[in-house]
Amino acid sequence: MKKLAFLVMICSFAVSLGCGGSGEEGPEILPVTGVITLDSEPLADADVTFFPVGETLGIGGFGRTDSEGKFELQYNRGGMGAPAGEYRVQVSQRVMPDGSPVPADDDTPPIESPAVEKLPRKYSDPDNSQLKATVTESETPIKFELESKKSR
Repeated sequence: MKKLAFLVMICSFAVSLGCGGSGEEGPEILPVTGVITLDSEPLADADVTFFPVGETLGIGGFGRTDSEGKFELQYNRGGMGAPAGEYRVQVSQRVMPDGSPVPADDDTPPIESPAVEKLPRKYSDPDNSQLKATVTESETPIKFELESKKSR
């Protein structure tokens, strides 16, 4: 009986702290679309990830480009888009040994996958990507024009 009373007390305490949710909906999510090119050609089957920086609220979002290089961002907590603010952006295009794209639903950790990255680290490294984007209420698509060759 003491265990039951202790369990009830712990559950009551957890609920009083708000573990069941605070009732807040979180930041407003704005639609985010874009186009990615590589050497002036649409970049298909690339994964794009937005990481919030500075004062930007939320936890970022992700998407995958279609055959025309277009993407639509999905918020990491559900819904489409991302909160307004500044983001560091990672663009990754991994391919299998035969050159085919990694399937969108493949959740194999990169360290265990035979796939290799095709894009330069300045775009594909999640910690050091030089790509940045600003999400605003404007519905203008965000454009990333990537180059495979090193700038001189």
